[in-house]
Amino acid sequence: MSEASDEARDHWQSARNIIVFAALCGLCAWWSITFTRGPGGVSTLWVVGGVLCGVMLTSPRRQWPALAAAAFLASTAVNVWWRGGSWQIGLGLGLANVIDATLVAFTLAYFVHDVRDASQIKLTSAVATISTVVGSALSAAVAAWVLRSFAAASFTAVFRAWFASHVLGMVIFATLTLVARVERRHLFGRRGRRLELTLTVVLIAITCLAIFSQSRYPLLFLVHPVLLFAVFRYRFSGFVLGIAALALISTMATAAGSGPFMLIRDAGAVERTLLFQLFLGSVCLLALPVAVVLTERAILARRLASREHQYRMLADYSRDLVIRFDASGVRRYISPSVTEMLGWTREDLVNPRWDIVHPEDIGPLHKALAALSLDGGVTTVQYRVRHKEGHFITIEAHARLVPGAHPGDPPDVIYSGRDVTRRVAAEQALEQNQRRLRAITDNLPAFVIHVDRDERYTFANAYTGRVLGIDVETMIGKPVREVMGEKVYAEIRPHMERALRGETVTFEIEREFQGRRHHYQSTYVPDVAAAGAVHGFYAVTFDISQLKLAERELTRLARYDTLTGLANRLHFRERLELAILRHQRLDRPIALLYLDIDHFKSINDTFGHAVGDAVLCEFAQRLAESVRATDFAARVGGDEFVVLIEDIEESAAAEIVAHKLIARMRDLVGASGHELAVTTSIGIGFCREPLASDALMLLADTALYAAKAAGRNTYRIAG
Repeated sequence: MSEASDEARDHWQSARNIIVFAALCGLCAWWSITFTRGPGGVSTLWVVGGVLCGVMLTSPRRQWPALAAAAFLASTAVNVWWRGGSWQIGLGLGLANVIDATLVAFTLAYFVHDVRDASQIKLTSAVATISTVVGSALSAAVAAWVLRSFAAASFTAVFRAWFASHVLGMVIFATLTLVARVERRHLFGRRGRRLELTLTVVLIAITCLAIFSQSRYPLLFLVHPVLLFAVFRYRFSGFVLGIAALALISTMATAAGSGPFMLIRDAGAVERTLLFQLFLGSVCLLALPVAVVLTERAILARRLASREHQYRMLADYSRDLVIRFDASGVRRYISPSVTEMLGWTREDLVNPRWDIVHPEDIGPLHKALAALSLDGGVTTVQYRVRHKEGHFITIEAHARLVPGAHPGDPPDVIYSGRDVTRRVAAEQALEQNQRRLRAITDNLPAFVIHVDRDERYTFANAYTGRVLGIDVETMIGKPVREVMGEKVYAEIRPHMERALRGETVTFEIEREFQGRRHHYQSTYVPDVAAAGAVHGFYAVTFDISQLKLAERELTRLARYDTLTGLANRLHFRERLELAILRHQRLDRPIALLYLDIDHFKSINDTFGHAVGDAVLCEFAQRLAESVRATDFAARVGGDEFVVLIEDIEESAAAEIVAHKLIARMRDLVGASGHELAVTTSIGIGFCREPLASDALMLLADTALYAAKAAGRNTYRIAG
């Protein structure tokens, strides 16, 4: 209920304002027709258009149609009822009376947006002048056509008089209405100056009355001093009030046949009216630009004062040191921060104080200032200054040339300095850490590089250059594909993609390099920023070729007998299990020879372990020569050997190996200058049906005991 009543109250208030405005327009139209009627019935100063334009520009856009309609109806009604014209003429002239105001208002709203913004006064004046001329010409054309069509009036005479009266009315009363609605009660100045402005306007009115109440002397020039005084003194308020008073008084006096224009005896009413309008227009052309320029100057002065105040506030309260000095070095301004930064007062540093500048920095500082004076622009210099307490602080200063205090003076220098002592110390510490890190990475026996998101090298340590035989600087900025080649790039690309997705990747790669096969182990660590974005990755690559060789050697040592080179017991057991699985799956016969050297213990005891080892090595070699390539020989104990034979049909294959080895051992064995006769006993375990490995070994062991019982240097078969 409350919202509905508020809305109704707003509608009623708007309607009442429109009615009041319509009444004001009717009153202005009546005044213009009654007191300023010129030749042909055309007013010499039309007020309604100016009032309508000023009200529209200071009202919400939604009210513009209602305001234009109110002005149209008011001027039409006055033309019909008061002037006694026909409805056709009244409607035509009513339309012509709102064309110019509406056009000017819409044009200003489009190009200026807010005519109340004094900072846009130049643009406002230019747009208003052009749109006023165009709008008044269009309005005059409509009015001249109406009066020629319905009153047989001269098109040219009506157009000329109408155009001049509407231009003057727009310039004077649109400006007056706009200023009055913006300033409201301040139209007559701020408190303390209102009486002075009022008396100035009264003086203008009295001067106009004195000039236009007589027809004996051409005293028109007397209006200019008082009007310009008002403009210089009060700017737009003085202009609108003064020109309005001048226009109202001079228009009514001239229309009444009084004033200096009556001195022209041979001139008719048309010529006098035209001269009067030219006079009024010349006064506006004289005073309006002055008001515009003075207003703009006042705005600029306020801006300058505001900026100067802001600059002074920034300089006075900034922690940075701000100094301005002339060509001789005398300080024109020193910010209060000098005491906080250096301990010295501003009075201490008014004159140049080279004694507090670090001796090593005086020369570079002189050169920087000389270059600045010669080339201009901006220079940045870093130097050390002694604090009042005795220690030095580092200042980074940005200096530039500015105009001197007076025209013709050499330029001054203004600079802002900041205490960067801590930053410099941090930079030095960082630089030292970087040198240490670089020294470490350059001397690591590893490739240390950094690759960005575009897969381009941004860092490579010196080891990389030494190994590759290139200058690492030539790698920087180049793509990995170009440097490493297509083959290597294809191998490492999947790992790079994972690292660029944020994963830590470790992998090994083998490649041919400098005529040798090399094994490399690489770890890619993502370069992750604080926000979580991956900027690239770090890569650390070690050459693990020797490690791989050592691993292979360890593997060999773990599976082969170090003395004889044959497979050891561990390797034999692995091979035997696999052979048993194949035997069980394929149902093929398998044989196992179990051998030992006859009387080996007496050889060791008689000739020593060195001779015993030589005998073992020779026996192992003859054993390896006696078996097939597909057979497997191993040393499983001190003088115990085995031969695993697969892929046979009968036990004869195993017997052939036994015969061959027994025959081979008939040759004497030379060891440390001794010629020894060495024989062997062989037990052969043979089976056709699936059998466990332990059972097969038991068969071979049983056969070995049988061979020994048979007198040694022979073999026996069990199966």
